[in-house]
Amino acid sequence: MQDRAVLVTGATGFIGRHFCHAALARGMRVIALSRDKAKAQTLLPDTHVITQLDELGPEEPVDYLVNLAGEPLVVGRWNKKRKQAFLDSRVGMTNRLLAHFQKATVPPKVLVSGSAVGYYGPHQDRVLDEAAKYHDSFSHRLCADWEQSARQFEQLGTRVCCLRTGIVLGRGEGALARMLPVFRFGLGGQLGSGSQWMPWVHIDDEVEIIFHCLKRSDLHGSVNAVSPRAVNNRQFTKALGKALHRPTIFPMPAPVARLLFGEMADELLLSGQRVYPRKLLESKYQFRFPELELALSEILGNDEGDG
Repeated sequence: MQDRAVLVTGATGFIGRHFCHAALARGMRVIALSRDKAKAQTLLPDTHVITQLDELGPEEPVDYLVNLAGEPLVVGRWNKKRKQAFLDSRVGMTNRLLAHFQKATVPPKVLVSGSAVGYYGPHQDRVLDEAAKYHDSFSHRLCADWEQSARQFEQLGTRVCCLRTGIVLGRGEGALARMLPVFRFGLGGQLGSGSQWMPWVHIDDEVEIIFHCLKRSDLHGSVNAVSPRAVNNRQFTKALGKALHRPTIFPMPAPVARLLFGEMADELLLSGQRVYPRKLLESKYQFRFPELELALSEILGNDEGDG
């Protein structure tokens, strides 16, 4: 991959920034597409930052495209305007990328595009691999439309992988960063029944999975980017409390979650999916952090229990 050029959308986000740093360390030329050039140049000083796709000439080579752009879903109560922003920032961006590369001399060899385990909709205990059926929901329709827009790149001869990612765990950012203050004060607890599954992945594995998809010519279509050891909310809560040496005795009842977060509570907090990464395991990907306890130990380091 050395000397290859990769265009990254969502480059200043949690996953995007980690991927860009790893790509630079591998000797790749990284082009970051960002609305905020100053922010991108500060966070990613060794990348080539552009704010518009037309800054790339039609003959400028882009070997790989990593499409991670998307407005965060966990932003409070959803409404019609926010839902449209979720759609525009994912499907709209992917369609703009397609329009650009339809005019390019050479299209990208590989597109790794974002998606999420929300594709499957709410499920109970059934194990879900990439061939599993979905239950209709807003999250499913959002992910399905995003994946469909990405699959249009196949018409250009580009191999496409859509990463159905779970909860990404890492130091100082993402879902865990929002949980830690509450848990460190000893106020953490399960959400609702606690039986809903929480497919998760360590940020280091998420980045390596992207590289794995770029390299493995036999991988295409949907790819579940989650640890093979899924846990439910009750197990996750206990593991995090144990790692922090804090009690987890303050549950949030489902009615309270619905009152606070509305539709988002039922879509993201009170329901889940027991997702299994069949394609990754069959392609010999080796997880660095297959177990939640190992992942939390690495992320929290020597700060367990510190306020």
